[in-house]
Amino acid sequence: MKMDKYLSQMAVKEIFPDGQRRIESARAVVVGMGGTGSSIAEILVRMGLGNIVIVDDDLIETSNLNRQALYRDSDVGLKKVDVAKVVLSQINEEVKVNAIDEKLSFSNAQEILSLGDVTIDGTDNYDARNVINTVSFKLRKPWVFSAVEGTYGYVKTIIPGVTSCLSCFGYPERGGGVACTIQGVIPTAVRAISSIAATLAIKLLIGNNSDGDLIFLDVWKPSL
Repeated sequence: MKMDKYLSQMAVKEIFPDGQRRIESARAVVVGMGGTGSSIAEILVRMGLGNIVIVDDDLIETSNLNRQALYRDSDVGLKKVDVAKVVLSQINEEVKVNAIDEKLSFSNAQEILSLGDVTIDGTDNYDARNVINTVSFKLRKPWVFSAVEGTYGYVKTIIPGVTSCLSCFGYPERGGGVACTIQGVIPTAVRAISSIAATLAIKLLIGNNSDGDLIFLDVWKPSL
């Protein structure tokens, strides 16, 4: 890879050249190419991730465009993964981008999640997160949970056998979630939570594991 692309992040002591080499040899699966998933994928691609698998079966809608930065007005009606693959490949041609036009389920999750060293949740419903949680534990692979609603969101690293999981804090096992056009969400919350989720994924990929705490951030009322 062209290392001069990554000089600024390699200057950060938490990454340095050794961490960058690990990033470039790593694989990640991003489930969901909506607001959080597409933003997470963009960050990982810009950071030089070696291989990324994006998973979604949805079409781009006009109501997506205020917070899903990979898509344009002219993309409405097209498959999210098809457009995302093209745009991500244009952002960084050195990254291998694989698109899977499927809805994640128990019937395909083991095969799909096996393609990555880490899985990042960019979904918007309980059912998909329960699939990721269950299958990741079966595969003994870490994953990053992320969720956004209104002005706030949650992020958590989950490492099987090391940290708590979704079931440990009473997360529902079933449910389709509520559409963003109904419950509401602002783009700044999506971007902030996506940035944290991508950071936690990078930490996992370079061997700097998180403690697994549940992170909460409200961008409308931020506090330290």
